[in-house]
Amino acid sequence: MKKIEILNGCIGIALVLVVLLSGCSSLESMFMSSMSKESSKSTEQTVEKEASSETEQAQSRGPSSGPQWNQLMITQAQMAFNYAFSAGGMWAGQENYKPGEFTKFVWIMGGEDSIVIERAYLKELDDGNQWWRVSWEDSEDLWIWESLIDPESSQMLRMRARDPDGNEGEVPVSGQTVYMPATELTRESVKGASVGQEKVDVPAGRFQADHVVFMAGGGGGQVEFWLAPQIPGGVVRYLISQSGEGILWSSDLIEFGKKATTILNSF
Repeated sequence: MKKIEILNGCIGIALVLVVLLSGCSSLESMFMSSMSKESSKSTEQTVEKEASSETEQAQSRGPSSGPQWNQLMITQAQMAFNYAFSAGGMWAGQENYKPGEFTKFVWIMGGEDSIVIERAYLKELDDGNQWWRVSWEDSEDLWIWESLIDPESSQMLRMRARDPDGNEGEVPVSGQTVYMPATELTRESVKGASVGQEKVDVPAGRFQADHVVFMAGGGGGQVEFWLAPQIPGGVVRYLISQSGEGILWSSDLIEFGKKATTILNSF
């Protein structure tokens, strides 16, 4: 089974630029490079080291049933949720997801093949805990996870999953942190970085969007967002570019909606 090779979503924009400019040949190598540079951050260090080491161990043993396979599904989910919830380390969107809302983005990074990541807010329970779905699809595989999350701590309380071979079921969890929240920018910061309104074309359609531009790292790096309030999360496009290198990381909205519900019989 093909391993998910992704850039960890906990890292900051400046680190993303450093990693992408370092000449890494795959998303996995970028992920491993970023982890070593972030080792001073204790909470992120715990998630990253556990995810990488345990995934590598599970992969080296190959697909199997039982505890090894369960651990593989957990560590892959941690990386995918980080990617979907906090890619780039900061988020300029000012609109929150509501139950039933979902987005799908196509990602292209460092010259790699495109991937499609779905983020769907499925349901809020009476106690405030939330069901979310994240799916990851590349040219070969489709992974799907539905997780009950404590939004205050980002801890997994339950998880159901489907792997690329179609194996589907309940995955045992023990309160692992499933993602590190992105740094949410203030409205004043977003307003200050706005360079005006413009029409932007993405696979999901044409939108009138607020174009927001921030510096990212040295050497002319930039991170850009196109914001539209009618979209869950508020973002229709974001990208990282570097002077002389062009676009290093791009993400475009391909689909969004308001009727997402479980597809894994999670509730």
